[in-house]
Amino acid sequence: MKISIFALALTAVALRAAIGQEVTSSPPPERSVPDKADTSRSDPSVSVTTEKTASPTPKPKQKTEASPSPTKASSPVPSKTSASPSPTAASAAVSPAKKSTPEATIREIETQWEASVMRHDPSVAQASLADDFRGVSSTGKLMSKANLLAELKKDTETYTSTKAGKIDVRVFNGQFAVATGTSIEAGKSKDGKEFKRTFRWTDVWALRQDKWQCIASQAMLLP
Repeated sequence: MKISIFALALTAVALRAAIGQEVTSSPPPERSVPDKADTSRSDPSVSVTTEKTASPTPKPKQKTEASPSPTKASSPVPSKTSASPSPTAASAAVSPAKKSTPEATIREIETQWEASVMRHDPSVAQASLADDFRGVSSTGKLMSKANLLAELKKDTETYTSTKAGKIDVRVFNGQFAVATGTSIEAGKSKDGKEFKRTFRWTDVWALRQDKWQCIASQAMLLP
């Protein structure tokens, strides 16, 4: 009987030992991998030095570190004596500005030309007509520069007034111009009869060697 009880005790001990081995041999439950923040806190292998040497997040520059903005005194102001003259000023010194526009110049010549008729002065026509001038008189006669000057010289009428009316001038490409206008002449003919005539005319001008010259003309007597 004692033997049976002892055998049962041995069997119980053996069973306990086997159960203990199974419990100890079973692997522990897996742990979830903590995030980086938790690892740095729980893992003792992470040294404090490593955390210090890691590149820190750049901090915004403070006002004292910002580069100073340039002030008025930092940029030198050139003096008037050291400044080089501008190209415009240099060119203006070499080429003086014209006194008037082409339109105004031609109007002035036309006005002087008409005024010279009263004085029987051919100098204005002499200077204004081109050598290759061609014109048509109020009577339909074709005239050259020499013909027109001869007509002015042999004119024996007495004038009390010669003046140009409204003169319109159109300039083309700065080299040619067309002037249209009227002229009113009053006086006495060689037989003593008074007259008052109005002409309408067209003159063509060309700029040659910086001088405006009349190259063609046509006139008609208005009724």
